[in-house]
Amino acid sequence: MLRRGKAALCLTVFLLCCGCGRGGAEVTVPQVEVVEEPQVSQTEEQKRAELGLDTEAGTVLGEEEVVMMTEEGEPQTAMYTRVRGNGDFSLAYDTSEFSLTASENELRFEALSDGEADDASAFLSLRKEDAPSAEELADQYVAESGEECAVEEVTVGEGEYPAIWVSYAEGTSGDSRTCDLYVFRYNEELYVAQLDCTVADYENLGSAEHMILSTLRFDEG
Repeated sequence: MLRRGKAALCLTVFLLCCGCGRGGAEVTVPQVEVVEEPQVSQTEEQKRAELGLDTEAGTVLGEEEVVMMTEEGEPQTAMYTRVRGNGDFSLAYDTSEFSLTASENELRFEALSDGEADDASAFLSLRKEDAPSAEELADQYVAESGEECAVEEVTVGEGEYPAIWVSYAEGTSGDSRTCDLYVFRYNEELYVAQLDCTVADYENLGSAEHMILSTLRFDEG
């Protein structure tokens, strides 16, 4: 909002000059108008709009180049589409490999097969959760899995946000389900990123899901 203020300063000076053999003289200075500089102050709404915080989950924010490694260990560039998350963050993904479903509490990326949604066995879900702490929620996931889990403290996303990683597989066969869970807190919100696929697809689809998670970016300021 711009607030313009105008102050008018009217100054009249009477100067009496006395000199030898000369009469007094009156000098009138013309009216002077002083205009204050406009005061610029952003409202909270404008700040949020500038950061894109008011856009709905799933809103496309633009495209960007992402560098990934091929199976041969060579860098490869791909175009990813960045979208608004269900919070003050965004993620980028390859629209040719994943579909997106967005809601107030979850972003869900499902792997595509021949351009169509797969059987949902391969997906990345980033959602809000309600729990006393990240540690307690991670313990809950371990207990619910019924499997032997790997648990480590790691970082996720572009900002290297601290997270607790819980990983397990429901078997060793190619069609067995694998699950990676990343539990983290940011700005008082508790989030869980869940990456699921089969053992056979872990090297390819699992890597693609982790690539999406690596683009996680929270708004600063």
